[in-house]
Amino acid sequence: MNSPASKTSSAQAAAGVKSPASNGKQKPAEGTRETIEAVAIAFVLAFLFKTFQAEMYVIPTGSMAPTLLGRHKEVLCDSCQFKYTVGASQEIDQSSGVVMVRLATSECPNCNHQNAIKDAPVFNGDRIIVNKQVDEFRRFDVVVFKNPEEPHVNYIKRLVGLPGETIRLRQGDLFARMSDQEPWRILRKDDRLKQKDIQLTVYDDRYPSRQLLDAGAPERWVPATMRDRSQIDPSSEDPTASLAVWLQSESSWQCDREARTYSIKATAETEWLRYQHLVASENDWKEIEKTGQLKLGLEPSLIVDFCGFNSFAAEDHSIGRRSYDDGLFWVGDLTLNATVEIHDVQNGGMLTLELIEGLRWYRCEIDVQTGNAQLFLINRLIDQDAAVPELKATASTGLSGNGIYDVSYANVDDRICLWVDGTLVEFGEGAEFNLSQPAEATYDDLTPVGIAASNLSATISDLVIQRDIYYRNDTIAFVPANGTTPPPGSWNEGRNLVGEVDPNETFSLATVLKNPPTYARRYSDLVSKQLESFGQLSDYSLSEGEYLMFGDNSPASKDSRLFDYYNRPVQGRGGHRYAVQQQDLIGKALFIFWPHAVPFMNDGNGYTLTNHKVRGERGPEKSNYPMYRFPFYPNLSRMKKIR
Repeated sequence: MNSPASKTSSAQAAAGVKSPASNGKQKPAEGTRETIEAVAIAFVLAFLFKTFQAEMYVIPTGSMAPTLLGRHKEVLCDSCQFKYTVGASQEIDQSSGVVMVRLATSECPNCNHQNAIKDAPVFNGDRIIVNKQVDEFRRFDVVVFKNPEEPHVNYIKRLVGLPGETIRLRQGDLFARMSDQEPWRILRKDDRLKQKDIQLTVYDDRYPSRQLLDAGAPERWVPATMRDRSQIDPSSEDPTASLAVWLQSESSWQCDREARTYSIKATAETEWLRYQHLVASENDWKEIEKTGQLKLGLEPSLIVDFCGFNSFAAEDHSIGRRSYDDGLFWVGDLTLNATVEIHDVQNGGMLTLELIEGLRWYRCEIDVQTGNAQLFLINRLIDQDAAVPELKATASTGLSGNGIYDVSYANVDDRICLWVDGTLVEFGEGAEFNLSQPAEATYDDLTPVGIAASNLSATISDLVIQRDIYYRNDTIAFVPANGTTPPPGSWNEGRNLVGEVDPNETFSLATVLKNPPTYARRYSDLVSKQLESFGQLSDYSLSEGEYLMFGDNSPASKDSRLFDYYNRPVQGRGGHRYAVQQQDLIGKALFIFWPHAVPFMNDGNGYTLTNHKVRGERGPEKSNYPMYRFPFYPNLSRMKKIR
């Protein structure tokens, strides 16, 4: 999907800034002269600003979502009331702005309910400021640059590869090395806040689907205990047979399902509250709409790279549901967010946070009396009974004694991060793990997040599970002899998704998300086939002055992975097919200064100023599809620094 960054006229923006009104009256001639002078000065300042310092752009598409939003719709889920955004740039022809197709439905990323979105308000993309005076472009900066194939078109992506490096994608993560003699190292974001900003919501417990629960679906957060693994039968054909190790059980946790709080009174035993990832399928929702009940119970499944921004269907079926995002690939990089209220602490009072990724359990135990935290690793490949956790790091936190604390606990890019009330807890290098082999999904990944307490009284609320960006290993075919690609439109895009050697096998991953060992075997087989057929295409070696650019919305971004090499030889432009040259870098994105405005009145929809033009038999024609609405107020919540 093309993802250019379109310019907004700096001169127009500057000229639109009104100066304070003068206190005294002026003669018409003086007023006219002052107006002309003001306009002239505004144009001069805008020209200088644009030429030497910064420039303003509008984002047309969603290749950088959720960091930057292109044309989109905001949707309030009918079932769970969770608010999310859906990309809508696919509706229009980018060159003319004419509506070619209307999006009709989308799938809520929180509860998977299908929502009607045809009449949902549509908004233009974020307007941003880009600094053009950059001494050094750094990894993970958001950068505007000239498209290597079409230098007149500007793109905006995240810089992931630096000159002299070779970049590799494995299981959604980025790895780099400078030479064949060096080991691969995982790429992490030095700015932890950058890491937090790009997380995507998996489940927000503040917005459960009452419709789903009333139909008999179980809750996702439940008091749980671990059962004997020998009781699990992976060959069972019973669709209601759970393969999860953690199962709901009676405990000291008291769950207030209306207030969405989970309380516990002090007990010497460590009592667990566990998240199970339950997903209602399209057939489940049809059954609920038909009978009001689930025909079959929901069982935990793996968390995958499904992205609600890309989940839509057109009314004429020209664009199918999940057309850009099939949610095929298991994601193990998770973040737990919660509000923890401590009521009473006894001797040895302990709060425990746990994240699981494959055979590795990352457990953080916080002594609530002292605020001291210990980070443990349980490697089930070595310690199958999880009986002897290995202490990896210690740190002091602000979580000490009675009070209310905001807690975030993350396992992202093989690094553990803990925030208490927005302050990063410094665990040091002991919280970084350089793994030689990627993780494989296990039964434990069906219930990968847990909170436990002992010897304290507490209430847990505002539980939100997020996931990291999963970079898909898409690539594009080219002629090995000279590195060029075939003419655009003369071939089938050459996108070689992991496992797309056999599409039937690729999509078979979706059928085994509730059976992690089977998923792990199929995924391994598919990756092996891809590397055998396309391995030489999936490593990106960069020469001096070359950079690699990826979009945050990996399933729907035309970035370095999919750049072609058709016109460049004619233009006398060299370099690697996937690389962006130093001279084509324009600047670093700094700030979202004007996200879409928020209409009000008329039930929050405002009143239509102008409508879209739509495709007709004889060309563009008028429609009743609103384009601009009035009145509105600034969307202050999205005016922010771009990380």
